[in-house]
Amino acid sequence: MRSVSDRRARRVRDERGAGTVEYLGVVVVAALLVVAVVTGVRSAAVAQHVTAALCDIRSAVSQAGDCGGDDDPTTYDGQDGDGLTAGAPREAGEGSSGDAEKTGDAASPDYVNASDDREEADPERVADALEELRDALEGGFFGVRAGDLEDARDAVADLNGRELDALIASMDDEELERWVSQMEDGWLLGGWSREERRELWELLASRASKDTLDRLAKFTDELQPRFDTVGGDGARDKPESPRNVGEYGEIEHKLFVGPIRPEDVSQGRIGDCWWIASMMAVAHADPQVIRDAITTNANGTYTVHLYEDGERVDVTVTPDMVLMPDGTPAFVDNDGRSQPYELWPMVLEKALAVQFGDYGAIEGGWPSDGMTALTGRPSTVHGTDDLSIQQLATTLADGGAVGAASLTPRDAKNSPYYQLDTDPERRLYPNHAYYVQSVDVEGGTVTLVNPWGIAQNPPITMSYDDYVEQFRRVDVNEVSR
Repeated sequence: MRSVSDRRARRVRDERGAGTVEYLGVVVVAALLVVAVVTGVRSAAVAQHVTAALCDIRSAVSQAGDCGGDDDPTTYDGQDGDGLTAGAPREAGEGSSGDAEKTGDAASPDYVNASDDREEADPERVADALEELRDALEGGFFGVRAGDLEDARDAVADLNGRELDALIASMDDEELERWVSQMEDGWLLGGWSREERRELWELLASRASKDTLDRLAKFTDELQPRFDTVGGDGARDKPESPRNVGEYGEIEHKLFVGPIRPEDVSQGRIGDCWWIASMMAVAHADPQVIRDAITTNANGTYTVHLYEDGERVDVTVTPDMVLMPDGTPAFVDNDGRSQPYELWPMVLEKALAVQFGDYGAIEGGWPSDGMTALTGRPSTVHGTDDLSIQQLATTLADGGAVGAASLTPRDAKNSPYYQLDTDPERRLYPNHAYYVQSVDVEGGTVTLVNPWGIAQNPPITMSYDDYVEQFRRVDVNEVSR
């Protein structure tokens, strides 16, 4: 099972590996330049050979994506390897959740909740920024270097949303593709780390229109996270898998519909129950934490405030979500509700996918990491028998959140709680995250909730002794205390 620290360590290793590649590339470049001077080869030919050589070196050692590969095997039908499990697909439920803020046209250049009074563009500012940007992207003999990319970013940093739209509209696809490719894979003393690229993407995502962001998304996966890696190898041959039939689209929605509740959330076709259980546990403990975690931008996008290593990290996502052919969300959903959708669970899930690199990267994890990412407060990890029933009750009463991880399949095979013929109101699933909803000290019981959704998976109440035996660890977060 991967933790946030595991993913971070892999990302650091990848960055270090990239640095080594850059060093080797410089050595190769230097050697080729010496040959060029001696033999009189033209500079254009030198550049061509240098680029090819550096590309070959990178290809030999690079990883697929900034977060590396998936360490934990997953399967589409519910088992996350050593991670936590994904829920089965559900049909959309009945019932309305309120009126949508706007009904959008799929062909609209703006997101449906974009403000109508955004500041107008100043043509002179756009023209000046475009000239500076193109100068930066011309580079020099050694191509576009990191400093040139910084100049390009500075050229657009002060533009408002409509000015960014006008600037991007003035650039052809070749220019945009070059800009992105130089950020992601500059050939000599160029390219940016993922953190540096995220700064620019955040700027654009929080200001530009849907049209502009859709166009930019053709050249990068860092605006709309990939989802063709979800579900593990078992999903590749399933025609109904989101990785095969999912598409991004904007659904009729409101960010919040009434009070924030755990019942707003139901895990979808992805093995991120650790994150879904974390959202539900925090929403149960203090709904205001969820509300404060999301800011609506004037262009109709949402900026999510997550935490990594105790530091706040802002991640801006568009309201486009991965949808199935029938128009229902492929991943986290509202529990049994029909349109308009309450978007906050989807926004939080998408933000985590952006932060980790793609949707596949968020499959498998622990509630402790999810609750910390939401609250900024460190979680504590315990064996289930480390905390008495009174301690559990006190934690919940004090506004804390509690998540629990069920047994592995090997440990669960002889337990009646995990058998297929078990009463649905008592059945547990192995390698799965739950959150603790309540504790009855006098009755000696613990009630837990499956993140697959309360509507179809009622809370399970069991004796404290059974809880100790049927779960392998319990994670606690103080949330806002």
